[in-house]
Parts: sequence; structure tokens; C-alpha cells
Amino acid sequence: WEHLTSAEYRDSYALGSLGDTLYLLGGQMRLKNQYLITNCVQRWSLQGGPWRSAAPLPLPLAYHSVVRMKDRLYAMGGRTPQQTFSMDDEPDRLSNRLLEYDPNTNRWRELAPMKYSKYRCCAVVLNNEIFVMGGIGCEGGDRGQSRHCLDAVEIYNPDGDFWRDGPRLPCPQLSLRTSGPNAGAVAGKIYVCGYYKGADRHEDIVKDILELDPRDNRWTVVARRALMHDNYDVCLVAHLNPRGLASPPADLVKMKNAN
Repeated sequence: WEHLTSAEYRDSYALGSLGDTLYLLGGQMRLKNQYLITNCVQRWSLQGGPWRSAAPLPLPLAYHSVVRMKDRLYAMGGRTPQQTFSMDDEPDRLSNRLLEYDPNTNRWRELAPMKYSKYRCCAVVLNNEIFVMGGIGCEGGDRGQSRHCLDAVEIYNPDGDFWRDGPRLPCPQLSLRTSGPNAGAVAGKIYVCGYYKGADRHEDIVKDILELDPRDNRWTVVARRALMHDNYDVCLVAHLNPRGLASPPADLVKMKNAN
């Protein structure tokens, strides 16, 4: 673990895995008391380190999303610095680009862009398609137009290299983190849990759990006010068997009762 955490510090990165290799993609790095968005990609083999450089992203990205589909990594959305801007402009632009990484050639290639430029969205793979949900963004390429919180769902088909609209979320939302996704696929359905409703960071976390059954093509709320902390990362397990769930440790139960 000590060696695994020896990568140069950064935040707002994305984390992916292929086979026995972890990939740390983009993010913000600190340089002389200033945070700069990077296109740096590092990889770590679980057979033993150290961290090694992989092909950099085609553009610097932070707050982006990464998923694995078959033997490829796909990076989408995020913030990227613009080269020139006036004092009235945002220093960063939002990306609607979809990037595919092939570990066999150690190369990235660009695929069909999303309808929305966005960041702080969540992404998951289901039935060999990529579902990208929510986030903050704007329609089309970001040219400085107004941004807003999105309820949009975009679905990418890799066979035809195109996006289509999915069923809209019950409300506009953005994910809590990028390195700790709040969506996952379980038993042929998508679940989203723990998110901000709207772009106001001072809002409370919505503790509902949303379910999308692609056969019905609509979202339903399957749990309300689920037991969640107000500041946390979410790890959604890809396979759930209720019969195999273990009881919490006795010391944790005692601590909860004591509080």
C-alpha cells in the first residue's frame, strides 16, 4: 500500500483498471503553490510497481469520468484549461469529447463527442454501452455559454460510434466525486446513490437510491433517506447477493449504540 500510494499527489483525477493494472488519469497537480490540470497518465501493475508513465491524455482533464468496457478504457467529459481567455472568461472549458485507450498499443483515439460538454457526471457500463448521467454543463461544445446542472442521460454505442438520449433523471444532479463514482450496474440495472440535487454545493446530499431498468426505460426511487454519511465516497459493488451479506463487526455496533 505504501508503494501504491507513492504516485505524485493530485486531485480531481479519474481511476480505471484493465486486467491487473491500475490507471491514474489526469487531475490537478500542484506546482509552485498553483494547481494545474494535467494530461499525465500513470499505471501500476498489481504484480509489482513502480508507477510507470502511459500515453498521456490528448488534452489535460480534471473532474472527468472513466469506465472500462471490454479491454479498453474510455474517458469522457471534464474540465480542460483554455489557452487564451479574457478576464471575464472562465479559465477552464468543459469537454464533450470521448477518448478511448488501447493498452495493447498504448494509444488514445477520439470517438464521437457527447451532446453535452460537462463535468462531475457519473458513468457506468451496461450491456456493452456507456451511460453518462447528470453533471454540470452546456449543450454542444463549450464556448463560454451558460452552464447548468443536467438531468440528461447519454448512451454511447461502441459498435456504431454514436450517442443517443436515455431516460432523463428525476432531477438535475451532480456526483459527489469523480474518483469515487456514485453509480454502478447490478443484475442488469443501473443504480445511482448519493448526489447533489442541483449545482449548489451547500445543499444536502440526496440520500435516495435511483434504479434504471433498461427494459422499462425509466427511473424509479427504490430507497429514500438511505443510511449515508454527509461526506463520503461511494463504491457500488458490481454483484450483490443478499444471502452473502455479513453482519457488521461487534465493535462497530457498540460504537454506534454508544453515540
